[in-house]
This record gives sequence, C-alpha cells and structure tokens, in this order.
Amino acid sequence: MNRLLAVTLFFLSMVLNFHTGLGQEKKKTKSVQTKRTKIEDDDTRFIQSLIDKAKPGDTIKLAKRIYHVRSLQLKSGVSVHTLGTLKQIKPDSAENFTMGKQYSEHPLFYGNKVKGLSLRFNAFTYGEAVRLDNAENITIQDVVAFGDSTKLYSFSGIYLFRSKNINIENAELAYYGMPRKSPNYYQRGTGIRLQTCSDVTINENRIHHNGENGVFLHSCANITLNRNKISHNGMSGIQVAFGSVGLENTYQITNNLIFANAADAIDINNPDISRQINLAALIEGNTSYDNGWVKGEKTRDGSGIATLVGLKNIMVRNNKSNRSNRPAVYLRDCDAVQVINNNADNFAEIVGSQGQIHLYKNTFAGLRLLSDLKAKKLMLDSNNIRYLAIPNGIMVDSLVFLANDLKGNINVNMSGQLIFKDNVLSSSSPRGGISLWKVNGAVLSGNEISANKSDALYVHNEAMNVVIEANKIRSSTVCIKDAGSQQLKIIKNTLASDTSNRSTSTLISTNPKDLTLSNNTYYLGEKEAERAVEFEGEGTVFIDGETHKLFTPDGNN
Repeated sequence: MNRLLAVTLFFLSMVLNFHTGLGQEKKKTKSVQTKRTKIEDDDTRFIQSLIDKAKPGDTIKLAKRIYHVRSLQLKSGVSVHTLGTLKQIKPDSAENFTMGKQYSEHPLFYGNKVKGLSLRFNAFTYGEAVRLDNAENITIQDVVAFGDSTKLYSFSGIYLFRSKNINIENAELAYYGMPRKSPNYYQRGTGIRLQTCSDVTINENRIHHNGENGVFLHSCANITLNRNKISHNGMSGIQVAFGSVGLENTYQITNNLIFANAADAIDINNPDISRQINLAALIEGNTSYDNGWVKGEKTRDGSGIATLVGLKNIMVRNNKSNRSNRPAVYLRDCDAVQVINNNADNFAEIVGSQGQIHLYKNTFAGLRLLSDLKAKKLMLDSNNIRYLAIPNGIMVDSLVFLANDLKGNINVNMSGQLIFKDNVLSSSSPRGGISLWKVNGAVLSGNEISANKSDALYVHNEAMNVVIEANKIRSSTVCIKDAGSQQLKIIKNTLASDTSNRSTSTLISTNPKDLTLSNNTYYLGEKEAERAVEFEGEGTVFIDGETHKLFTPDGNN
C-alpha cells in the first residue's frame, strides 16, 4: 500500500507544508522546532533530502507555492506530486543540444534505473523537465512544463533513454527551444524525445511551440500516441526515426489533433534503402491542418496525414487533412500499405520501389505517381480523386482501378498490366479521357468515360492485348481512336459522339491489327454522321452485331 512520507522536522511541516501520515501505524512522529522561518532561494537540498529518506511506496506532496530547484535525483518507488511550481535555477555553465549529446546534465528530475513511481508537477526549466535512463514503470501525469523559448539549441521537455513501461498523460510541454524563424532551417528543442524505449503510452497531452518536433521517437517499439494535441512545433508533429538493429515495431498513432507544425504531421522515415522495416503501424482517426508552413512560406516538408518511407505493414485509415503544403500521403519504397477512407484537400504521392499498395474509399485532390515508380501491385478501389498524374515509363506489374470517381486524363505508358473496371471518369483535359500508350495487357470494363474537349479513349500501337468491354463512352469528338493496337477487342460498348460535325466518326482505327468489333452500339449526333466507324490505312478487322443509332433530341442516349 502506498503511504505518505512522515516528516519529523517541524520546519519542513511548516515551510514546505507536506501532507504527513503513516497509514495505520499508531506511533506518532516527534516534532522539533527550528529557527528557520523564511523560504531560501534554493530548495533543492531540502526536497532532495525528502526523496533520499523516503521509502518505496512513499509519495512526497509539495504545497502550492514556488520552489527554486536545480536538479533532483529520483529514487525507485518514491513519487513526487506538487501543487506548487518548480522554477529551475539556471545552471552555472551553459549547455547546448548536439547530435553527440542529446541530453542535459541539469534536468529538473533525473532518474537512472528507477522503477515504480509517478510525477505530478508544474515547472519552468532550463534543462529537461524529466530525464530518465533505463527506467521502468513510471507515470508522468498532470504535468505542466515550460522550457526556455530563447534557446537556439534546446534540450527536450521529456527525454527517455532505454526505458520501458512509461505512461505520459495529460501533460503540457511547450517552449522548449526558440520558435522557427525560416522555412529553410530549424532550431532544436522537442516536446517529448524517446530513444531505444519500449511500451510507452503518450495520451491526451498538449505539446506545442517547441523548436523542433512535438514528439520524436528513435529506435522504439510498442508505442501508443492517442488523443494528443500537437501544434506550432518547428518540425514535424510526430517523427519516427530508425536505428541500425531493427527494434522498431508496433506503433499506434490514433485520434491526435496535429496542426500548424512547420513540417509533416507524421513523418516515419527509414532512410536505409537496403531494407524495409516491418513497422506494424496503425495511423487512424487523426486530424491535421496547416502543416508545412513558416510565416506563410512553404517548407520542404509538410505532409497532411503521413510521410512513409522504407516501411511495410502500415494501415492509414480514417484521417483528415487540410491546407498542408505537401502531399497528404507520401509513400516511398513501401510494401503492404493500406490507405483507407481518408479525406484530404491535397494529393497522394507514390514514388520509388513499392510492393503492394491499396488505396480504398479515399477522397484526395489528386494522385501523383512519379516517373521512377516500380511496384508489384497498385490498387485504387472506390476512391474520389479529382486529378491523376501518371507519367511515362513507370513499371507496375498490376495497376488496378476499381469503382473510382476520377477526373482528368489518365495517361498510361508503363510496363505491366492495367485493370480499369467500374470507374466513372470525366475529363475536360485537351488530352482526352484515357491514353493507352504502352501496356502489356489491359482490361477496361463496366466504366463510364466522358471527355468534352478531346477523344475519350486513345489506344496506341504499343498497347498490347487490350480489351474494351461493356463501357459507356461519350465524347465531344471521337469515342475510341485506335492507332493499330495488336489484337484490340472492342465488345458490347455504348459509344456516343455528340459532335455536330458530320465528318467525325465515333470510332476511328488506323492500320488495324486483328481488331475485333462485336455488339457495340454507336450513337451519333442529332444528324447522322457519314459513317459511325472509320478505317484508315490497311489491316484486318472482325465485325459482328454492330448497331448505329441517333441521339434523341434532348441529347440522351
């Protein structure tokens, strides 16, 4: 059973106002009067003596007043709770954060190999508010800790090293480091910094106005960040970094509000291209906005939902993002990533060497595939995407579009196979609806495709083994233009050219190479064109069951 520290000196009872008592013990403590009647400038020795004399299970409670403290050494099993404010005395020698020395010699609370205690306090600090090395079973709760906002190379608010079973809850950590001044560089100072830790829960905290990241995690495992409010930090809201031995796994980043940070909302970046980290991460229910800006200027980073690099086994689900300067979701060199039911006013961007990527029921301003993309399977299912950018030369073994609502031109010039099924595509691009320049096999079926400024569907002679079946295709000019694709099959489609130009045909084939036309219905303009289907050059065509009709007067077909 936890018991409160018995204070045997009267001046401690009067000046520090500790809550005393020993549970069920009957023996009474003896009080001794002292001449000390004023609060000195340095309370470190007195509070430290209480920690040192306490036994495991004791809780030291400090009354509501201001305490001036240098650095306090924690003791296993001894908790410290204060209603007052701890003001750290400025160290005699200046210290700066460096990559070689990421911790202070003068934290407010320091614990090495401590276990089984809790901390509750309000503080202003120059070093960390809490620094723990090789600690376990620690709770940091109901804390307010403000750092030095004038410091260029600040230490963190909370720094944990090789620690486990840590709970950080309902803490406010702010002003550790100078505010970021430029979009081109940043200062040091992080709200919570973890290195080589495991089983850490970070819940319902407010982490804001720190020089660098809100939360930084390096070489950590089994981490939960839930319902935190992370804002106005000089780099990413949450950043996950990686060591060399592959400790990182099992991350749950859920229901956080992440906004006005100068870089990404969530940045999980494994720079080692020789391996993909099986992170087993869930990124769900987060809301972000206004990330990636410094005083209205764009920084080089700023993903709205997440930047994911060199990872596999990731679920990105039910997140929302607005007004970020970089892609909402950025994927590079990943595998087994599912992006489901997210809503963002910016692009998703996929680049590098990918395994299997699945985008399902998302709303994005666009999808951008970069020219160096190599992927085993990229599936887009039931998404609302307002613009697609598919460059020449990508290599995708299987590119699958199922039941999406799409806008703009789809340009396919790739090595691999395309499945385009049950989509709605509308294009106002001068390049038309779908341009198949190069593909090793394609099936387009059950789609509604419309283009109002150019041809709805163009098939180049390097597009091999293409089947266009049971689509509704409408264009202000030509519905399908075939440039001599080998063994192109056009079957059971409804093709409507609503042009008033009688010389324009609904389907045009140049030098057809074993072209099959079977059971298609052609709708022409209000005045019947001279011919619905036009052949140019030489070639072979197989025709069966074709039907020509006019539009009705209202333009429906």
